[in-house]
Amino acid sequence: MYNSQPQFQNIVQSQRVVNDGLMDTVSEIRWNKDVFVTSSWDGNIRFYQVQLQSGYRANIQVDYKTSIDCQEPVLSVSWKQDRSMVFGALADNTIRAYDVKTQNNAIIGIHDDCPARQVFWNEDMKLIISLGLDKKLKFWNLQSSGGSKPQPAFQIDLQHIPTVGEQSGDEQFFAYADVDNKFRWLNWSVLRGNQNSVASRSFFNMEENYLTGQISCVAINENATQLAYATVDGRAVVKSISSRGDLSSRLQFKCYKVDEENRISQYRTEKVSRMYMCNAFQFNCRSSNWAGTCGSDGTLAFWDINKKNKIMGVKLDGPAIAGQVSQDGQIFAYATGYDWAQGLDKVGEFTNKVGAAYIEEKLIPSY
Repeated sequence: MYNSQPQFQNIVQSQRVVNDGLMDTVSEIRWNKDVFVTSSWDGNIRFYQVQLQSGYRANIQVDYKTSIDCQEPVLSVSWKQDRSMVFGALADNTIRAYDVKTQNNAIIGIHDDCPARQVFWNEDMKLIISLGLDKKLKFWNLQSSGGSKPQPAFQIDLQHIPTVGEQSGDEQFFAYADVDNKFRWLNWSVLRGNQNSVASRSFFNMEENYLTGQISCVAINENATQLAYATVDGRAVVKSISSRGDLSSRLQFKCYKVDEENRISQYRTEKVSRMYMCNAFQFNCRSSNWAGTCGSDGTLAFWDINKKNKIMGVKLDGPAIAGQVSQDGQIFAYATGYDWAQGLDKVGEFTNKVGAAYIEEKLIPSY
């Protein structure tokens, strides 16, 4: 069983960015080398560059560079590998491609009646993939913009509304969860030559979420050997992926259970266990035994998967609503804001900020 009680320590962190004009919460963070982008509900895609000086006196700095005004809330963002473009899923149901240098944009795709929950670029297929709240997984060509309504290269009709998804770092493996609390996954290779199959949704493997809460985030490591998902009640599952794409459980734990003292009278208190939502789960290419999580309680947590123990917790000034580890495994970029997990009473109490933490060698399991 994990020791999930906070073990707060100092960690090398950047100053929180204050000049980016962030007016609403960040919806997603995506890295490309030393730059990460954020999508936000205030309708902007923002670019941040990270400078790291490691060694005895480690230092990390996050500089806001520029933003693209998308005119609509941005639910998700993804990079083209060569950093020439970013792709956004907007609240007006469109999927757009933005030229990073000119900021010109083109409508690549459109979902029916409701927006896409997430968008992904796949370098191997040279396609943009959008996970739609209209129960459709659509695949778009970059050349499909202009003229009449863009048509997808192909699509998969899903059984239920998806809530969250993820693509592996090698862009070969994909998984998502839905409102029916089912978890589904596949290797993109099974689609080759089958894009027009009427039974296409049967390509997905499926299992029931045996945790109690709705799945809030999904993670797949760089080479698709490990997968994880976490829930709104702060629980998480880590699974191993076989070469055939089958899943086997590695561990299950409560990552955001906090024991608190609750005063019930002037003279009496009682211990209460509260569960907070896990907003992000991240693996690290430097160790298959390291995991990082972002919690609604305002904590970044680093975990030793093999020892089933928390390495450390980092207390922030508000709920950690989004996060992603850099491709080299050295930096955890994160955003704080309000995730609505504590209801209307907490609206307006938290500021929207972006920062980053350096994952030092001593925080990485060495076996």
